[in-house]
Amino acid sequence: MRIAVTTPTGHIGSKLANILLDRKADVTLIARHPEKVKNLASRGAKVIAGEHSDPAIVEQAVRGADTLFWLTPAEMTSHDPLGTARRMAEAGASVIREHPDLHVVQLSSAGAFLPSGTGPIVGHYETEEKFRAAGKNIVSLRPNEFMENVFFSLPTIIGQGSIYTSVLGSVKAPFIATQDIAEIAAEFLLKPIDGHHVIDIVGPQEISFDEWARIAGQAIGKQVRVVTVPGDKLKAAMTQSGMSPEMAALLVEMEEAYPKIQGQFKGEQKRTGKVTFSQFAREVFVPAYKKAVQAAA
Repeated sequence: MRIAVTTPTGHIGSKLANILLDRKADVTLIARHPEKVKNLASRGAKVIAGEHSDPAIVEQAVRGADTLFWLTPAEMTSHDPLGTARRMAEAGASVIREHPDLHVVQLSSAGAFLPSGTGPIVGHYETEEKFRAAGKNIVSLRPNEFMENVFFSLPTIIGQGSIYTSVLGSVKAPFIATQDIAEIAAEFLLKPIDGHHVIDIVGPQEISFDEWARIAGQAIGKQVRVVTVPGDKLKAAMTQSGMSPEMAALLVEMEEAYPKIQGQFKGEQKRTGKVTFSQFAREVFVPAYKKAVQAAA
């Protein structure tokens, strides 16, 4: 099986590439920074230097491939995040159109059934639409909120024992580990299915943000609490941390859309991951926390 993979240095792409190599797939990676995937290249992956916003690079990667994994990364410093996502989707769609037998597994998001009002998720909605119009074999995976999103709060967890959000701490979600997302993506890449499909992905338990903070705190031996702040203050804080004002505004809009998204599953299947948040906290969050503490010292 010949598989092309985008974003091989991200939380999902890196795990996915290793899973595919473990299962003896012929893997081609599109890497903006090839030096960051030397470990994957040493395992036999072919590496194409470039960005998947470039149709010529995508074309080179999928030539002879059976399946393509597509992930549109969040551009945190972009002053036109949705425009960036749109241009990337158009690049992918233009290549998919030229390869009618190609099977595509696209990483989308919970809430991508809504065309507006969901912040950066709108980019996933538009990508789904463009890909389905361009190709006949498209699987869109819609995972719920990543457990790894807690990493965005590492500085304030270290400094203040707090996770700042505009969402009430009592709000619950079926948080999903990126390891589980990668496993499910690998399944559809290695055993492609024909047609257009939407797959919802959730974690094995639904927990609140308050529980999320409590479990993370227990894992690191420190009290951690959720602090709910107005959207404008959260936007200002994110901008001060280096995020573009445009992306900060979209992320606040996404949080405000939580009531419209949570529990709204529109896919034909719902797949459930295996990793609990307690397991994630012990095995993934604690090492990341300790590394961040050492870097801040």
